Amino acid sequence: SSGINAEYGHITKTLAQLQLQTLNNTEFSLNLCLAYTSRDEITHSVQCMAQGVARGDLRVTDINETLLDSCLYSKDLPPVDMLLRTSGEVRLSDFMIWQANFAALQFVKVLWPDFGFWHLIGSLLDFQRHEPLLSLNRETYKPFLEGMTRAELAAVAHTEHCTLNSHEECQFNEAITEAYIQAHKIRTEAFITNLEAQRRQLLENCAQITLAGA
Repeated sequence: SSGINAEYGHITKTLAQLQLQTLNNTEFSLNLCLAYTSRDEITHSVQCMAQGVARGDLRVTDINETLLDSCLYSKDLPPVDMLLRTSGEVRLSDFMIWQANFAALQFVKVLWPDFGFWHLIGSLLDFQRHEPLLSLNRETYKPFLEGMTRAELAAVAHTEHCTLNSHEECQFNEAITEAYIQAHKIRTEAFITNLEAQRRQLLENCAQITLAGA
């Protein structure tokens, strides 16, 4: 989260300590989405990129879907395969909207405390019907995104080259494109590394906060 609420400081501290203690565990991941909304997550990620531009770590043209994806809290998680909503409500309630773009959505007409084994089996069987098409769409989109990103970077490289040179020298040059893409990669990777370090520092600070009366 982008801030710490003093009223819930003990929860923040405990969760931060648990996360640090299990940081190197690889068997599975448990994610607790407390006071979480997808809009807040996306807004925070956009703010991080804007701050990177303001510091000079990024260019505005570095900002794209791939970079935003790397700034989300869920960046180390695999894509969401199935998003299951209980209670019969047919809405996502601002939950993992970005991550669920290729997920199977399941809306079950039963309250969460009553959700049992057979409800899960039914949802999994329904998921199996949709999974081949969802996987195909996901695999098809990946090279499309890579190609689109490359085309956008090539256009920026060509525009900047033409701006700095005369009309006679303003010719498409693959070497110029490759150099710009490599510079883009270096900038974005350094930015993500710095962002991870900042979040790690925040986590360590949360694990050491002093609580009133403690």
